Amino acid sequence: METLKETIKIAIDSGNSETAFIESGELIRQPSTVVEEYDIPFYEDLNLPDAVENIYKHLVVSIDSPALERFSTYFIGEYAIESQGYYSNTELGQTAKHTSEVPVQMALGLVAARVLQKAYKEGMDVTQKEINATINLTTGLPVREYNSESAAHFANRFMKGFHYVTIHLGKEQKVRVKLDFEFVKVFPEAVPVVFSLVFNPDNKARKGSIFKEFQEKYGYNPFDGKHFAGKRILHIDIGDGTTEFPITEGFNPDHRNAKGENYGIGHAVENILEDYAKLVKIDSAQRQDVSRVLKDKTHKFHGRAMNLVKLQLRKQADQIMRYALRQLNTVQNNIDVIVVYGGGSILLKPYLYNILEEKCEEREIELFYVPEENASTLFVEGLNNTFYNGLFNKLKESAEQKASLTK
Repeated sequence: METLKETIKIAIDSGNSETAFIESGELIRQPSTVVEEYDIPFYEDLNLPDAVENIYKHLVVSIDSPALERFSTYFIGEYAIESQGYYSNTELGQTAKHTSEVPVQMALGLVAARVLQKAYKEGMDVTQKEINATINLTTGLPVREYNSESAAHFANRFMKGFHYVTIHLGKEQKVRVKLDFEFVKVFPEAVPVVFSLVFNPDNKARKGSIFKEFQEKYGYNPFDGKHFAGKRILHIDIGDGTTEFPITEGFNPDHRNAKGENYGIGHAVENILEDYAKLVKIDSAQRQDVSRVLKDKTHKFHGRAMNLVKLQLRKQADQIMRYALRQLNTVQNNIDVIVVYGGGSILLKPYLYNILEEKCEEREIELFYVPEENASTLFVEGLNNTFYNGLFNKLKESAEQKASLTK
């Protein structure tokens, strides 16, 4: 066995559509899709340097973990999307994240792949010896799912026991990785977003193009992210299967108004799958396939898919708008800023922005509709910031002190 020199600090956002993680400043994004298989798909061993460099394009793993129901082999992310197997992904609005298999399968597969890349860079003989890695992880749960019990349950799925992941790099070539999660902090999803708005990874006030449209709209000059510190914010976090409407004051969530509904891009897509399959002359289509087409403006079927989904997007936008107004009524419009983000906010902007802007002006509320290039990554950036603003270490030390007192 060989051990990595340093503990890995990794932030993971386990979305219904996409899993994003940041490690050592690098952002990796993969479809939240898993295919369970019994056979290794490779006919020969892969070239090791190329296989390690491009690991996320052909990630095939066997996982033996106390967090999962059984030992099995899985295609992860992009490779799962491109396979012929039956997808596993989080059912839209039906599966609690803290008990679901997919977020754990995705996390273990991606973390093991990252460990392999770091071990190879350190010069380890990765195919001959097991790699041992210690992990500090920060992640989150939707605010309406989050409580002390669900957060502890999700964290303990990683922290209780070791996780053994075998990464297959060909017919015979493989790498065995042992993951030891030293500490896992689970946040309610809105809170790290505020960290991300206010601070950059160096723990200084955030500046830059992310605020350009907002700054010009409201005439702020100069401007930085500290504008959002201390503000009462209504978040509209639009995902694939759910939209969350939490309220934060400063860095504290309002647990009384931790609301969410089963609205999102995935519901719009599911309603056009049959028509899309007919349009592009295929037998059937799955949600993840069509979602990728809609997000990829260069795809040959992007325009036709957008024409099919327009009516469904408008319906989702109407539902989201109605629920946002319900939240505003609940707090008697005592909100300083509405912040709209999440992967689903990008496609919905043409149907949602103008009506939101009108309602905000009537209620003397600022509207920050996060730009496309930042909309999907605010949460994982905020999670990553906790490693650098001292919060993660404080929480870890506090948990260790509590554990020592109960022994």
